[in-house]
Parts: sequence; C-alpha cells; structure tokens
Amino acid sequence: MNDKSRNSLIFKFVSVFILVSLPLFLLLFFSNSYAMNLVRDQVAQTNSSLLSGQMSHIDSKLSEINTYMFRLAFQDPAVISLERQPRGSDEYLMTRIAAANTMEKDINYYSELGALFIYSAKTQDLVMTRANGSEIPQNKGTEDFMYEWMRSEGQFVEHGDGWRTVKVAGIPCLIHVVKSGASLYVGSIIPIQSLAAPSNKVQLVADEQIIFFSDQAEPLTATTISPVFLRQLTGKILQTDKSFHTVEIPDKYLLVTNRSQVSNLIMTVLLPEKNVYKQLSLLQKLIYFLPFVIGCLLIINLVLLKKIVVNPILRVIRAMRRIQDGDLQYRMPPSHSKELALLSETFNTMSAEISSLKINVYEEHIKTQQAEIKHLQLQINPHFLLNSLNIAYNLIATKKSELAQKMMVHLMHYFRSMIRSPQKMVTIREEMKHIDHYLQIHKMRFPLHFDFSIEIDEHVGELLIPSLIFQPFVENAIIHGMVMQEEGFRLIISCYEEQADHSRGFWIQIADNGNGFSEQALRKFVTDGQTSGDAGNLGMHNVKQRLQAYYANEARLMIGNGLEKGAVVRLFIPKK
Repeated sequence: MNDKSRNSLIFKFVSVFILVSLPLFLLLFFSNSYAMNLVRDQVAQTNSSLLSGQMSHIDSKLSEINTYMFRLAFQDPAVISLERQPRGSDEYLMTRIAAANTMEKDINYYSELGALFIYSAKTQDLVMTRANGSEIPQNKGTEDFMYEWMRSEGQFVEHGDGWRTVKVAGIPCLIHVVKSGASLYVGSIIPIQSLAAPSNKVQLVADEQIIFFSDQAEPLTATTISPVFLRQLTGKILQTDKSFHTVEIPDKYLLVTNRSQVSNLIMTVLLPEKNVYKQLSLLQKLIYFLPFVIGCLLIINLVLLKKIVVNPILRVIRAMRRIQDGDLQYRMPPSHSKELALLSETFNTMSAEISSLKINVYEEHIKTQQAEIKHLQLQINPHFLLNSLNIAYNLIATKKSELAQKMMVHLMHYFRSMIRSPQKMVTIREEMKHIDHYLQIHKMRFPLHFDFSIEIDEHVGELLIPSLIFQPFVENAIIHGMVMQEEGFRLIISCYEEQADHSRGFWIQIADNGNGFSEQALRKFVTDGQTSGDAGNLGMHNVKQRLQAYYANEARLMIGNGLEKGAVVRLFIPKK
C-alpha cells in the first residue's frame, strides 16, 4: 500500500473505526461496574442539586430573618429605649408594650418564624411574642425555658455563631440571638419543621427519605430508621465531608448531604441503592448487542460516505483552491444530485459576486466606523452628566445654596453650549471652556483644598479636536487622585504645540499632585491598555476607541507619575 492510499480519507476513516471499535468492544464487556457507579453518581448529583436548591431557599429565609433582627435590634426606637428605662417605671412598661406590639406586628410577615423575644440581662426581663399557629406552645413553661436559656447560654452567643439548634419545649428549633446595646438581646425562634415543610412537598421515589440533622448529627425531623441503624448513619455523617456516599443499615443506601451556610443544619436524602439500579438490568443487556449493531451500521455508512460525501467534498475543495489562488472566473461543473447541483449553482454565484463585494465591504466598514464613533460619544455624554448631577445633589444636601446656584450656572452654560453645537469636532478653546465649567464646580465644593489652572498655547486655540476627548481624564484625576492635604489638590491642564521643526500636532497634558497611579495600574496599562478592569474605566476605553476611529495610529496616549508625586496624562493629537 503506497503513501497516497494511506493518506486517503477512506483509509483514515477505516483506521479510526478499527482503533476506536476494538477498545470499545473490550471496554463494554467490563463496563457493568462503571455503569453502576455512573448511575449512582448521576442520581447522587441530581439529589445533591435538589438538596442544594432546598438548602439555598432555607438559607435565604434565614438571612432575610437575620436582616430583620438586626434592623429590630439597632433601629427600632422601642427596643433601643428598653435598655435605658428602669424596670418597674411607667416609661419602662410603655416601652415594653411598644416593643411587644412591634414584634407581634412583624412576626406574621415571616411564615417560618415561631417566636420573637427580647431579653434584658440588666433587668432580668423577657418579652416574648409567638406567631399565630406556631408549633411552639404559648405557656409559662416555654417562657421560663427561654429565660433560663438566655441566662445560661443565649447572652454569651456571639453574632458570628449564627443560627444554632435548640429544643424548645421538646420541639427542635433554630435560634439566633443579636446583641443590642450593653445588656439587651433580640432573638428569634424557628421550628425545624416549618423549614422542612417545603422539602416535604418534593416528590420522592419509594423508600426515599429527607432528614434534617444538626452539626452533631442529631436527627431533627421524623424518620422510619431504627435507633441502632440511625446511630450508624449519624456516625457516617460526622466522619466525612463528602456530598454523597454509600451506607449499610443493613441494606445499602445512597446518602446525600448538604450543609447550611448560615446555620448548623445538615439536610440529607437517604435512597435505597436497589431503586437506583432498578432500570439498569435491561440497559446492560442492550450494551452487549450494541457494538455489533454499531459496527454493521458504520461499515454500511462508510461505503456510502465515499460516494455521497467524500467525492463531492473533494470537488468543492478543488474549486475553493482555485478561488483562493485568485481565479474568480472558475465555475464548478454541474451535478446530477439535487443538493450538489444547488451547491454548485450557489458556489458559482458566490464567485461572480466576490469582486463587487470587496468594494461594498470597504464602504460598509467606513459606515460602521462612523456609527461606532457616534455610539462612543453618546456613552461619554451621560458619563459627565451623572457626575455633575451627583455634585449638585451633594451641594443641595449640605445646604450650600449659593454654591449650588453658581454650580447650576456653570452647568447651564455647559449644556447650552452642547445643545447649540451638535457637531462632532470643536476648537480647543471651546473644549477648555467646557472643562473650566466642570472644574469650577469642584472648586466651589472644595475651596480650601482644590485649585486648578488651564494653559493654552496661542497657536493651538483654534485647532479642532473631538468633543469631550480628554474630559474622562480630568474626571478621573479628581475622583481617584484628589487627596485632602495641607498644600491642597492642584490640577494643571496645558495644551501646547509639538516642539519640532515640522510640527505634526499638539499635546494636551493633565497633571496633578495627588496619589498618582499605582505600579500595578501602570503595568496593566502597558499590557492591555487599561488601568483597571472595573466600570470606572469606561471613559479611558472610549477615548482610545475614538482616537483610533478619528486618527488611526497617529494619536498617542501616555500615562505616568510626576517626578515627586501625582499623576500625569499626556495626549498627542495630530493636526487635521
């Protein structure tokens, strides 16, 4: 067999088929064990996803209640005042009633809550409110238990301990305590059964169980497992952190676990392995016959492949190579097959249109570039507007009405100029007026800590530049570089002609005496052209895109730090 035959597509198909089929035939005979493990893993992953979704829902509810507890502990006037009033006084009694009313009103917003309570270590007093229909009994014994628990354990629980399991009146519950003030505590009680209720609605297969455990593997919900086997099960949960494993109690079960992120709850699914492999026996029988069926089909398809697919592919490849070599006059011969005839006709039509399409593509590229420039400008305009409105809000909020009026005058001039001048190019002098309005606003905000100067070479004042081309660098200098120091933050903007015999353009420089760029930011600018990866870098990205669109590679952007301190941004723009 010569080298040409070995390199043929048919030979490669046959070789690949033999190399793949022989190991496959051998592998399938020893795949029973692998198939069983695969099915078990898939069932375990499915149940793990089920548990993860249920536990995420529970954690979300616990976090929501936790947020409410902090709001109640630190923002509710009655709760805050309860610690300050002496017990027995009329003020204390009224405050206690107001706190109880607040808890009674809010508790029904959270269906999982069983009870809310406030405990004062200073006055040794407990205020407790029970939800309507709660499993927690409403009697003195429950309040006495919570009173003693808070005295002995609850008041020493740290915020970071989160939710913990405690049996209240014999009912497994989750309790979370938040300290408010020096000796006041706000707590909530959630019966485990109320958290498990959504899980009980999940459709399970026969003999499958969902059980809740504490972090000490204490069962918190009802189960049909005998106590002897339950101890073996709890020991397995404590010994491993795997999401699923096999246990024998005494039959083999698949145990899938998921731990809560905000409490010490462990949710498990217990599934008999016989149910996992119930449908596998028929599949194993089919596996033995599948290789022979696949082999016969592949051989038949291989014969047909050469005639129907390989030969037409070769003809198409030859035609494509002719087009690639520049022979745009080449046409594919007609074919007797309907599909291949359509392919030949389409290919020939495509060849005839390639020459004219070259011109159309070039024109379309120019239109796309112009549209991109317009889009980038629209991105920058709201960028400045949002920053200006934020400054106006701060001035009004601090009741600096006179500064706010001056600021609004600057804004009026700026946007009036933008409305009257919708063109894309403006003179440097006009652009500097825009910048002056913007910086005057900041100077009014920080009269003792901020100053600026704008210097324009008289030869460049009437040259045209894209509007708002260096506005983002001025904003970034103020937002990221401004520091409150004794000498004040100073920004210097200068525009001067290139110092050369045949000047090709001019430089715009923005320099300050602030923090400057970090070494990491400078390295990132050198590698990928950005100083950071966050949304605040939109302005710099847009400037680079607009410079590329207007001036191609003639414009330059340089950033660095001053000799002593501060940041320096230099922008070279060619004359047009």
